[in-house]
Amino acid sequence: MHDGAETPIPAVSSGTGRSLPPLPFGTKIGYASGALLDGIANQAVNIFIFFYVTAVCGLPAALAGVALAIGLVVDAVVDPLIGSMSDGWTSRLGRRLPFILIGVPCTGLFMVLIFSLPSALTGMALFAWLTFLSIGLRVSISLFLLPYNAVGAELSDSYAERSSIAAWRWGFAMLGALIAIVLGFGVFLGGEGGLSRRAAYAPFALSAALVGAVGGIIAVRALLATRDRQHAAASGDGAIHTRLWRELSEVFRNQSFRTLFVGALLLFTSLSIHSTLGLHANTYFWRMTPGQMQIVTLSLFAGLLLGAPLAGPFLKVMEKRTVLLIGMVGLALAFSIPATLRLIGIFPFTGITLVTILSATVIVGGALMAAAAISFASMMADAADEHEHLFGARREGLYYAGWAFASKAAAGFGSLVAGVALQAIGFESGGDAAAAAAKLSPATIDWIGAIYGPGASLLALLAATTCLFYRLDARKHAQIIGDLDARRAIAVGAAAPLAA
Repeated sequence: MHDGAETPIPAVSSGTGRSLPPLPFGTKIGYASGALLDGIANQAVNIFIFFYVTAVCGLPAALAGVALAIGLVVDAVVDPLIGSMSDGWTSRLGRRLPFILIGVPCTGLFMVLIFSLPSALTGMALFAWLTFLSIGLRVSISLFLLPYNAVGAELSDSYAERSSIAAWRWGFAMLGALIAIVLGFGVFLGGEGGLSRRAAYAPFALSAALVGAVGGIIAVRALLATRDRQHAAASGDGAIHTRLWRELSEVFRNQSFRTLFVGALLLFTSLSIHSTLGLHANTYFWRMTPGQMQIVTLSLFAGLLLGAPLAGPFLKVMEKRTVLLIGMVGLALAFSIPATLRLIGIFPFTGITLVTILSATVIVGGALMAAAAISFASMMADAADEHEHLFGARREGLYYAGWAFASKAAAGFGSLVAGVALQAIGFESGGDAAAAAAKLSPATIDWIGAIYGPGASLLALLAATTCLFYRLDARKHAQIIGDLDARRAIAVGAAAPLAA
């Protein structure tokens, strides 16, 4: 399971002895509600921003892809710093909450700004402003999300309860995504003009930001009530940049983390390409109306939401890695089968038949992916325990920062690939969507479907192959927790005479 040089070190954990009762249900729900902000902010951007910037605001697709990619890449570089700082931050509110309190309002502000691009800006001026807003929004989301996810791993040491916490958090994130979709397609971007109505995007973003802020505030209250369950700040010596480099080197020495990191990198690249081209594929490849798009998109997120309660039974009878692999493969099939069949000429369906088939496909794929994502989050928390067992330090913040780094660097790369690919296949930005569809060549439309469908799914299958190398299971985790409890008991016993 580990490299030959890796053996548990004898150092005693800096934590105290822990014997945590089950997390109260109300507290669990309060904490999980913070994921509304995650779901609303990320999905509003992932689903709408690329179409808004290219087809509505007229920025060339390659420049739009670069601007959005820069925001994600800069954020990915900053993520480890945020994770390390939240691991070692000391305050009367604990080590995570100060970052969360900054992240909630900043996320809302930048969300509104990025969907309110001035019509007077064009060309490189629009590119520069979009790049700045992209960086600000992504870093703001990270200031909230990284400490928020990390503290979820601290609320329980139970192998099973962590999956329950991750499932509720996932459920609220998907609820946030559904709210973003309904507000977008159903309220602000439906009707005459649809997705091409530029003035509708700012009120859409403001409404979504307000709902997300409510979820964030509820989570803050829950975390204030659970400070006694959270770990103390990790000790660190030296300047932040030298300490961060040392801590990152330490984290990558754990094979479990490395496997999850590479798997996330591949999976999120696949998801980014697929979601970035989602509206383009729905508009030009499938030729759906905004109302039909809403049905299919809602079906996807309904599947992702339904997957949360399904994860529990799966995880009771199967290892987390098994559930993860099933979910990744299921998602890849959902991505690829309909588009591939259309490309080879044996999927002629249109109208309500097309919408029904696509909706059924994405519900199944979304449910399986949800179970996989819940397993992924729970596995990351288990790997953080393994890290303390190996190296004697709690690094939840860095572990989730590494996961975020992989996802955001991959998302940035996916946006870049999508933008450059659209430019390469001859897609022209700007103008009315219906008029643009009439001008596109059949070859260009087929390329959109090929990249969006089977192209993205190949990376998801490669991610599943990578995760076969993850070896931490329930039996091994129980041994690790038993050893950590013994170390903490020794530490508490040694500290008692000194306190007296």
